[in-house]
Amino acid sequence: MRAIKVVVLIDEGVVRAIPALSPMLGRRAELIALEDAPTTASHKVTADELMASRIVLPPGSARTQDDLDRAISEGAHGR
Repeated sequence: MRAIKVVVLIDEGVVRAIPALSPMLGRRAELIALEDAPTTASHKVTADELMASRIVLPPGSARTQDDLDRAISEGAHGR
């Protein structure tokens, strides 16, 4: 999967292209575009596969895998 990250000043041109960004007019934002992963209609993810998959953090991320696991656990328990 390819990704593009762009830091942009949200101006009227950007808002015309992406109206959902209108509340951020005049502010800087980081926009990330991810290429759609190819889908295979014949394969459904099992619960075990879903739980075994992990979010891959970008190099130099301020968060750790433990931070993400803790946040997921707390969310699951309604904390």
